Amino acid sequence: MIRKNIENCKQGRVWSIISNVTYLGSIMAFAVAGILADKIFNPLFEPERLFVENIGAIIGVGNGRGIALIFIISGAIIVAISFFIRQDKKIKGLEDI
Repeated sequence: MIRKNIENCKQGRVWSIISNVTYLGSIMAFAVAGILADKIFNPLFEPERLFVENIGAIIGVGNGRGIALIFIISGAIIVAISFFIRQDKKIKGLEDI
Protein backbone atom coordinates (compact mmCIF):
# COMPACT_ATOMS: atom_id res chain seq x y z
CA MET A 1 0.00 0.00 0.00
CA ILE A 2 2.84 2.39 0.76
CA ARG A 3 4.58 1.75 -2.53
CA LYS A 4 1.29 2.28 -4.35
CA ASN A 5 0.15 5.42 -2.51
CA ILE A 6 3.39 7.36 -1.91
CA GLU A 7 5.27 9.12 -4.68
CA ASN A 8 8.51 7.38 -5.68
CA CYS A 9 10.65 10.39 -4.74
CA LYS A 10 9.28 10.34 -1.16
CA GLN A 11 9.31 6.61 -0.46
CA GLY A 12 12.80 6.59 1.04
CA ARG A 13 11.77 9.13 3.66
CA VAL A 14 8.56 7.28 4.44
CA TRP A 15 10.33 3.92 4.84
CA SER A 16 12.93 5.60 7.06
CA ILE A 17 10.23 6.94 9.39
CA ILE A 18 8.43 3.59 9.46
CA SER A 19 11.67 1.78 10.31
CA ASN A 20 12.58 4.22 13.08
CA VAL A 21 9.17 3.96 14.72
CA THR A 22 9.25 0.17 14.47
CA TYR A 23 12.75 -0.13 15.93
CA LEU A 24 11.99 2.33 18.70
CA GLY A 25 8.98 0.25 19.73
CA SER A 26 11.06 -2.94 19.70
CA ILE A 27 13.82 -1.42 21.82
CA MET A 28 11.32 -0.13 24.36
CA ALA A 29 9.59 -3.52 24.49
CA PHE A 30 12.87 -5.38 25.09
CA ALA A 31 13.87 -2.96 27.84
CA VAL A 32 10.53 -3.08 29.63
CA ALA A 33 9.94 -6.83 29.26
CA GLY A 34 12.99 -7.80 31.30
CA ILE A 35 12.14 -5.46 34.13
CA LEU A 36 8.49 -6.53 34.14
CA ALA A 37 9.40 -10.22 34.14
CA ASP A 38 12.02 -10.00 36.91
CA LYS A 39 10.42 -7.48 39.23
CA ILE A 40 6.66 -7.96 38.78
CA PHE A 41 5.61 -11.20 37.06
CA ASN A 42 8.19 -13.73 38.35
CA PRO A 43 7.46 -12.93 42.03
CA LEU A 44 3.78 -13.64 41.41
CA PHE A 45 4.67 -17.26 40.60
CA GLU A 46 6.72 -17.95 43.73
CA PRO A 47 5.25 -20.33 46.33
CA GLU A 48 2.31 -18.95 48.31
CA ARG A 49 1.79 -16.06 45.87
CA LEU A 50 -1.15 -14.72 43.85
CA PHE A 51 -0.89 -16.65 40.56
CA VAL A 52 0.36 -20.00 41.86
CA GLU A 53 -3.01 -21.74 42.13
CA ASN A 54 -4.89 -20.27 39.15
CA ILE A 55 -2.57 -19.27 36.28
CA GLY A 56 0.30 -21.30 37.72
CA ALA A 57 -1.77 -24.45 37.32
CA ILE A 58 -1.86 -23.80 33.57
CA ILE A 59 1.62 -22.48 32.72
CA GLY A 60 3.58 -23.80 35.69
CA VAL A 61 5.26 -22.29 38.70
CA GLY A 62 8.82 -21.16 39.34
CA ASN A 63 11.61 -19.43 37.53
CA GLY A 64 10.80 -18.15 34.03
CA ARG A 65 7.04 -18.25 34.38
CA GLY A 66 6.85 -14.44 34.49
CA ILE A 67 8.24 -14.02 30.99
CA ALA A 68 6.00 -16.87 29.84
CA LEU A 69 2.99 -14.92 31.06
CA ILE A 70 4.26 -11.81 29.27
CA PHE A 71 4.49 -13.82 26.03
CA ILE A 72 0.94 -15.08 26.50
CA ILE A 73 -0.38 -11.58 27.20
CA SER A 74 1.53 -10.18 24.19
CA GLY A 75 0.10 -12.87 21.92
CA ALA A 76 -3.43 -12.21 23.15
CA ILE A 77 -3.00 -8.48 22.53
CA ILE A 78 -1.72 -9.11 18.99
CA VAL A 79 -4.70 -11.38 18.27
CA ALA A 80 -7.12 -8.77 19.62
CA ILE A 81 -5.53 -5.94 17.63
CA SER A 82 -5.56 -7.98 14.43
CA PHE A 83 -9.22 -8.85 14.98
CA PHE A 84 -10.16 -5.19 15.41
CA ILE A 85 -8.06 -4.13 12.43
CA ARG A 86 -9.75 -6.77 10.28
CA GLN A 87 -13.17 -5.38 11.27
CA ASP A 88 -12.26 -1.74 10.49
CA LYS A 89 -13.78 -0.75 7.15
CA LYS A 90 -11.41 2.21 6.69
CA ILE A 91 -8.39 -0.07 6.85
CA LYS A 92 -10.00 -2.59 4.50
CA GLY A 93 -10.65 0.25 2.07
CA LEU A 94 -6.95 1.15 1.89
CA GLU A 95 -6.31 -1.75 -0.46
CA ASP A 96 -8.80 -0.33 -2.96
CA ILE A 97 -7.09 3.07 -3.21
